[in-house]
This record gives sequence, C-alpha cells and structure tokens, in this order.
Amino acid sequence: MHPSTRPPIRRIFVALIIAICSLSFAPLRLYSQVCGGYGIPGTVTNLGTEFLLCFIENEAPGSDQTGNAYQDIYLASAGDTSTVVISCKAFPKLHKVIFLQKNEAIVYRISDDLNVSGRDVQLETDEIVDKTIISVLATTPIACYGLNNKQFTADAFLALPRSVASTEYCVMAYYNSLQGGPENMSSEFAVAAFEDSTQVTITPSALTKNGNDASKPLTFILNAGEGVQIQAFPDTPLLDMTGSTVESSKPVVVFGGSERTEIPSGYSYNESGNGRMSRDHLCEEIPPTSAWGFSFVTKNFGRDHGDIMRVLAWKNNTIVKINGKVWGAPLMKNTSRDYVFDFSNLADSNVISVESDSEHTILVGMFAHSAVDQPGTGDPFLAIVPSVNQTFNDYTYFITKDTINYDPTKQFLIVCAEQSVILNKISIDGSPLPAIAFTPVPVTQNGGKHYVAATINQPVGGLHRITTGDPAGFTILAYGWGNVVSYGYTAGGIYKPINGIMPKNQPDPGIVPGPGGSTPELPPPGITVRNIIMEKVYFDSARIRYDQNPHNISVRLKKDISSDIGTIESAQEKTLELTTSESVQDVIKGTVRIWYHSRMWTDMYPVDFPFTITPQAQADVKSGAGQAIVLENYPNPVSGRTTVHFSLSQRASVSVKIFDALGRMVYCVVQSAVNSGDHEYPVNTKGFTTGEYTLELLAPELGVIEHRKMIVIE
Repeated sequence: MHPSTRPPIRRIFVALIIAICSLSFAPLRLYSQVCGGYGIPGTVTNLGTEFLLCFIENEAPGSDQTGNAYQDIYLASAGDTSTVVISCKAFPKLHKVIFLQKNEAIVYRISDDLNVSGRDVQLETDEIVDKTIISVLATTPIACYGLNNKQFTADAFLALPRSVASTEYCVMAYYNSLQGGPENMSSEFAVAAFEDSTQVTITPSALTKNGNDASKPLTFILNAGEGVQIQAFPDTPLLDMTGSTVESSKPVVVFGGSERTEIPSGYSYNESGNGRMSRDHLCEEIPPTSAWGFSFVTKNFGRDHGDIMRVLAWKNNTIVKINGKVWGAPLMKNTSRDYVFDFSNLADSNVISVESDSEHTILVGMFAHSAVDQPGTGDPFLAIVPSVNQTFNDYTYFITKDTINYDPTKQFLIVCAEQSVILNKISIDGSPLPAIAFTPVPVTQNGGKHYVAATINQPVGGLHRITTGDPAGFTILAYGWGNVVSYGYTAGGIYKPINGIMPKNQPDPGIVPGPGGSTPELPPPGITVRNIIMEKVYFDSARIRYDQNPHNISVRLKKDISSDIGTIESAQEKTLELTTSESVQDVIKGTVRIWYHSRMWTDMYPVDFPFTITPQAQADVKSGAGQAIVLENYPNPVSGRTTVHFSLSQRASVSVKIFDALGRMVYCVVQSAVNSGDHEYPVNTKGFTTGEYTLELLAPELGVIEHRKMIVIE
C-alpha cells in the first residue's frame, strides 16, 4: 500500500482540568482534527480544535459603547465533552476556560469579560500588525461561530478550523458606503496566522486607506495569534476589496466584508422624506480557493426588491450559468459580477442554480438587500453560499439567543439537497422536515442531479443539529433579522480541497521574438506546481495531452512523478521539467494532468498544467532510443479501472504486462508490434486484490525495459 493512503495516526490530547486552567495560551498544542464528528469519516469540516477569529471593524472605532455593542463566540461540542481555552494577545489577562458537556452549546460574550473602556474587541488598525485576534483551542472537536453586534449594525460568521486553513485566498467583500460626509465607511478584509514567522503577501484590488495602490503587493510577517486588516480608501466611491488576493508561507485565515454599508451600493429609502441609507456591518470567513466549488443552489431571502448574489472567479475565462443559461461574458481571474435575485427575473421560483464550467471553481456570496419599507426586517448582511460539491450529512449550528435585538420569528435556515435525499428524511433535533417544504430547482446540475431547497423557520435560539442518513448529504445557510440589524452565515460545511495544487503564475515561454528579431534565451520547459493546502500532497500519476504537436514528438516528465518527485510540502513550490524524444522543430503545446491526494483525503483529484515548448526552449534530448519511451497509468492508485499509456519514437515490438507482488503476471495489456506515437489501453482491475503491482514495458528492438508501480485500492 502507498504509505500516503494509510489512515493518519491521531494523537490523543489528555489533560487534567487543573493543568489546563494553569497553562498559558502559548504552549497549549492540540491535535489537528480532520473528521467531521458524527458524519462521514475522514472529511474536513467546520468542526475542529483550533480557531482564529477576526472581528473586523464594525462601524467607527469606539462608536458605540452601549449595552447593544458586544462580540459573541458561540461554542458547540460535537458528540463529546470538551475543554475550551479562549485568549487574545492584545488582552493578556483574557484567558477564559470553558467546559462543554456532550452536545452542549455556550455563548461567551468577550466584550463583557474584558471591561475595557472605549475599546471594542475588534480590529481597529489598518495595514499594521495587530494582536486583536481571538484564539480558540479545544480538546475535542467543536463548532465555533462569531457575532459582532452594535446598535443598528451587526453580522455573524462561521469560524473555520486550522484543518481547513490554507495558503491561497481570494477575498469577497462589498463596496464602500456612499453615505458621504464623515460617515464614509470602508470595504475591508483581515488575515491572521496560526504560526510564528508567517510571511503574508496581500495584493489589494483597490486603493487602500493608507494610500497603497491597487495591485501593489503588501508583505507582512505575522506571528501566531497576530493579524492585519486592510481597508479601502473611504472617500472614493465604489471601491471594493473583492478580488484581493492573499498568499502565505504557512496556513492563515481570511475574513472579508465591510465596516458598514448599504446594499446595493447607493441605495436609500424614503423615511419621512429624508432619503436615509439602511446600512449594516458585513463579515464572513472566506474559504480558501482550494475548497471553492463548481455548483451551487440557494434561495432568495425574501426582500421585496430582491437580494444580490455575487459570483467570484479564481481563474481566467470562467463561464458561469444561472438556471442553466450562460450568464454574460466569461469572468476573469479575481473578478466578480452581481445578480439581482428576485421573483421578477426567476419566474415562479425563488430558488436559483449557479454553475461554472468543469475546469473553473467559483465562490458565491448572497447579500441581503437593505431594508426597504418592511418594518422589522433588518439591514443587509453577507453569507457565503455553500457548494453542493461539498455536501455533508450531519451539522451542528447555532441561532442567536438575543431576543431583544433579534425577532425569534425571523430566524431561518436554508437547506439544499438532492431530491432523493429528502425522501430519506432530513431531521432537525430529531424531527423530520416535511417534504412539502422543499422547492425544486428549475434545472438539473452537478452532473444531471435534481436539487430542492427549503427555508425553515428557527425560532428557538442556541444549539441545533440537522442530520440525514443519506450519505449524499445537503448544505445549510442561516440568517436572521432584527428591527435594524441582521446576520447571515454558512451554518456549517465540508471543506474537502477541490483545488489542492495549482500552477504558479509565471510568464508563458511563448514564441514571440525579442528586440531585433532574435529569440530570447529561455529556460528548459517545465511546470511549477504550488501546494495551496495545509498538509503534504502526494503525486500519484501524470498524463500529457497535446493541443499542438505537428510531428508527434513524445513529451514526458524527466522524473517519475510518484517515486522520484513524490511529495510536495504545504505552501511549497516544485518545478517539474519536461523532456522530448527528439529535437523540436515546431512549437508543441499541451497540458500535463497530475493526479494527487493527501493523508486527510484519499480521493484523487486531477489538475491540468499548460506547457509550451519552442525550438529555442526545448528540454535536453539525450541520445539513445530508450529516451523515447513513456510509460504510465492513470489514475494511480486504481479503483476499478485505469488506463495504461506509453509512447514510442518508432515502430517496435512491445509487450506491456502487470505483475503482482510475488512476480506473477496477472494481466497482459498488449503484446504486438506497435506504431510510433502515443498509445492507450484501458484495464479493468476488478478481481485484483488490494495491494502493490508492477507495470512492465519491454521493447527489445529499442533496448528498453521500463517499470512503474501501480497501487490497487478498493
């Protein structure tokens, strides 16, 4: 068995209550949780043991010190007792120890505990390292949420654990407020680090409050429990930090939103003829780009003038469909587009399907429309829409217990699932949801699946659990209204890395001559692979396809990807060089498809890396016909079926066979004369026992023998 496919050995944290209470925050280290509690084993969910919370700035610093100003943390144990330690470097005396019983939820109000006059427990600086980051450590997996409330302005967020954190992010936020005068307020986001000496490079999408130009990178060195907030220049209309990027040397968390703004930008309502703006704070923790999705289902929040859906792209030429129809021109990298989501443009349905093409993941956010003339329906908020590529079957989530600022009859949960799932019963706190509550999505998506969605009223505050026995699972999103406040957030989720490795942005070698008609000297062709998830990635196999190859010259990696290259550490980059079977006379273009996995998730994921080889930039070509052979199978490890691929520079007699660990031949792929070029043969491994096999290619006329390892799994 490939060593990377073995189940991870989980370290067990055991500590006496007295010892935990006496420990300072710094030396307390807990195991990394990668299992979602009750749900599907081995998945990465919002349950975890280590969190960082950024309460990004809500309105102006110290603007509201009334009893309506507070920062809450909701903590919910997930099937076991847990000891939780909450601390903050900006407030050394803060060292709160909370004991959670099995399936218990507790609300901890940080601001009440600190009693710091004139200072909120939120980020109030800009572009400098700030220690006002809340750290949460638990001895067993918990769910964690934050609520930043002030009079007339609030929002909530789901906190994501360290096991979800990554090194590559693209921010979703919203426009500056257009209130005008001294009350201009900024689009904003923040970054926080889990480890010392974390280098963070931030490329803002707009002019910053401190005058840093858009697209000009900012670099910070953060230690554990430190962060930095970036805000847009407040006096310039329509500045928006959406599309800002974050790259780091070690895993970080990112929060995006707005200090306080109206939605849509510039919207005002006529209250006694004064044309006031109904504004609110926006905040959500942003999932890493590795965990974005391709397919989404959501519902309108019910505003008379409709709500705003924002789609953010991670790569160039991302095609987006809404309810099965292409939506405008393709989106470019780190750009977004808004869609006004109401009954008038969705016919009779208030549910919506959003999909990108199969090669480009997207992030979808829902912004509640500013209050119109509906009393008691609150102000705007931001909620990240969970992807139906990331469904789960068991969530623990919270609804606010604040019945003074929030109306219990206006607290809701949106549930989206495949139509077949509701037949197997979805239950909240043990009570089945009625099938009649679900509305069908008007088109099929995610490979032809039929989805349904429902809005469920949740009048009882505190901890809730929603489950199904169907492994297909579902997604959830929560929101709630008060008189002039509101909140919305992803209530729970699964965050399996869909994009774990990616090509580093690098100039295409190209074929354009330099000054004077000469062609510049170019490096050997290759692809640079970057690991953007938290843990080590294992390469399994690679396959090369050609878009342009007029002479059918074979191209391969110079080293075997699974054995010689092997692994790539978190945040590491590695260049994989290409070689050709003979000299290149014309341009060759194509892609290298690499399959990879990690210990956390054993499903293999492919990613395509484009390459261009020119006569001036070809790889070293060694003499000897043996260099013409390429042998591989994909995917590898194999579950059920695989494809054996090899290339020849000239016609030859070839045999390709599969041998077991004892050296016995178990399968003959081909044994005949084969023409030059690329060849593929499908192999059905049904009946093979789990274990390691050897793929052997013999070409006696060419003096070649090649072997590759092949792993068969269930």
